[in-house]
Amino acid sequence: MGKVFKRLFITLIVLIVIIVGAGWWLLSYIAPDKQLDMAYESIDVRAKAVAMAKRLKPELVLTEPEVNDLIKSHLDPNVAKDVRIDGADFNLEENKLLADLNITYKERIPAQVKAEYRLEWQEPNLVLIPETLAMKGIDLPLSMLEAITIPLDLPTGELVTVQNVKFEVDQIRILFKLNFSFR
Repeated sequence: MGKVFKRLFITLIVLIVIIVGAGWWLLSYIAPDKQLDMAYESIDVRAKAVAMAKRLKPELVLTEPEVNDLIKSHLDPNVAKDVRIDGADFNLEENKLLADLNITYKERIPAQVKAEYRLEWQEPNLVLIPETLAMKGIDLPLSMLEAITIPLDLPTGELVTVQNVKFEVDQIRILFKLNFSFR
């Protein structure tokens, strides 16, 4: 009876060590590879548009760093129950936006996730529609993400309207139509 109890005890200890080791490995596997933050510089799109008008060039170009700052300024860090975004980096690839996100789950478990959004122009806003979400190659349900609306505050009205929005590599180009009517 003593040998059976001893073997059972050793087996239990080995299983606990394996489970703890697997948990430690999983936490280190999903941990973020690089430090990201939510810091951003404020972008005054209206001022950029006024400068565009002064140059008499009817287009506004938002560079990738500017888009990055705009998104961070409108992003709610608490994206889901028990999930907080600690850092983000966004990259433009034509009509796609690739997001690297450092998150914390339940205030304890740091992880890195990658999301892909489709960019759409829904006047007067830039809208990010989620298409994929993955953690280290493991697909996660899209229901964890919502569409993100980025208001651009463009000076449009009777004289200026948005004619077209082009999503390009590393930038977004907004083409305006000047509506001059001489009477």
